[in-house]
Amino acid sequence: MSDSKICIRCSQPVIVNADSYDVFEKMHWLCFHLEFEHSGDADKACDDPSCPWWHIDVFKEKLVELGYEPRQILEEAISKRWNL
Repeated sequence: MSDSKICIRCSQPVIVNADSYDVFEKMHWLCFHLEFEHSGDADKACDDPSCPWWHIDVFKEKLVELGYEPRQILEEAISKRWNL
């Protein structure tokens, strides 16, 4: 018998937060957040400070404040990852 934990929301294996599988109602943390904590459009940041979209918005704003262009940083990271 397999010990794999499958997310009941997306049907994918839960690996990173497997120790919290029961705490997150047999889901990935992100699936749990989107199911129970996230308000509004799932593709837009909500007011929950743990929301990953909110984190991304905060980091983008700080990069711009520091004089960096977030899109350029992402393009450089993609090029580096794929050896382009």
